[in-house]
Amino acid sequence: MRAEVGDHEKRGERGEREEREKQGEPGKRSAARSGGKRARIVGVDVARALAVLGMFASHVGPDPYDGGVDTLVQGATGRASALFAFLAGVSLVLMSGRAPLRGLGRDSSAAVTRVLIRAVLLIPLGMWLADLDTGVLVILAFYGLYFLLAWPALWLSTRALVFLATGWAVFGPMVSYALRAVGGTDGIPYGAPGFDDWHGPGDLFETLFLTGSYPAITWLPFVFAGMAVGRLRLADRGVQRAFVGIGTGLALLGYGGSWLVVELFTGDRLTRVAEPYGVYEVLHSRVGSVPANDPAWLTVAEGHTGTPFEIVGAIGVALAVLGLTLLACRAWIGRIVLDPLIAVGATALTVYTAHLIVIDRWFPLTGGQDWQRLVGFFVCTLLLCWIWRHTLRKGPMEAALHVLSALPARWVRGAGRSGRPDPAGRRGGSDRPVRSGAERVEADRVGRSDVDRSDQ
Repeated sequence: MRAEVGDHEKRGERGEREEREKQGEPGKRSAARSGGKRARIVGVDVARALAVLGMFASHVGPDPYDGGVDTLVQGATGRASALFAFLAGVSLVLMSGRAPLRGLGRDSSAAVTRVLIRAVLLIPLGMWLADLDTGVLVILAFYGLYFLLAWPALWLSTRALVFLATGWAVFGPMVSYALRAVGGTDGIPYGAPGFDDWHGPGDLFETLFLTGSYPAITWLPFVFAGMAVGRLRLADRGVQRAFVGIGTGLALLGYGGSWLVVELFTGDRLTRVAEPYGVYEVLHSRVGSVPANDPAWLTVAEGHTGTPFEIVGAIGVALAVLGLTLLACRAWIGRIVLDPLIAVGATALTVYTAHLIVIDRWFPLTGGQDWQRLVGFFVCTLLLCWIWRHTLRKGPMEAALHVLSALPARWVRGAGRSGRPDPAGRRGGSDRPVRSGAERVEADRVGRSDVDRSDQ
């Protein structure tokens, strides 16, 4: 994978703008040509929609462990939320301009301001949603912590991000296992923090980082992998095909490798340590981690176990899904057919928030989960999002986040600019050197955007 990344980084940038416009929304192509806001990469929106709808399946769909056709829902368990976190990394990079940040000037400060404000807003939003009577383990507060912990990686190169994601995927689960075994927190099988169970900032951080259902210590590899992917030329057909191939290989390595190790080495041991219960019964009673009573648990790859095998496999699935959605959106017919999914992906935060409120107010899960309810959620979501997207454009939650984060970032970027060059040859303390017109066009081509460009 590192060789592929290096190859794509070294390629020329010729044709990048045309490819982005080809995959962008039709209404935004003229803006892209005129130097305005860059068109959205709608393939990313489709992938994000699949992540959100996959979480719907986990929340309101039938129990995958009932057998029969209900086992189809098992495909979304763990992998949908992992795809959501992976795309968070992609969005983090696109939002900050794609290229690695340089220095500590105003441009870098503006990008970081945007990220940090969003993170700080997502944590209380997630806690409020967790207090609703839904029975859903809400991911948004964890999502906010991912942003808080990942922003220093915006200065890293693509290759460094690949190494960081790889190392964290291998060693993060081991550190989590050790900390829970030593700290006596292994008895917490799952959790999502809310205001109703507030016990101070220390307890909140422990839940979000270590003991909760989407702990940052084992979920940051998804974010770092997404950041590395976001740095690549997503509109390039060769890159998209590489995503599918490499993602498939990683999925086979993660899930297939785990199956092989369990069958040949750890299966009997896991059966003994799980007694008097079954192995899968123990795993399904937890969300976010494995028991810390035997290292053999680190060889499984079930969804939401947070083991090295599961992380590698889920990253592979996320990468392959992104590659497929980008390829599907290359042709105009694909963008038309997938337009409802594009609308869902572009309003993902609104959709996620709304579906929890709907469950709390009108469709309590105590009434049972079945295919009829799941299909109803799917149809209503696709239809309402398509109407909203083609009338009011930006979702209400997305619009609020944009205003609350972009305006302060714009102020940070422009504050103190007097138009006089500083001794280092920069204007107003910016970390970006003064460029000619041709250089600015080339910088835009490789993806370094201003803070007021469209959120992806």
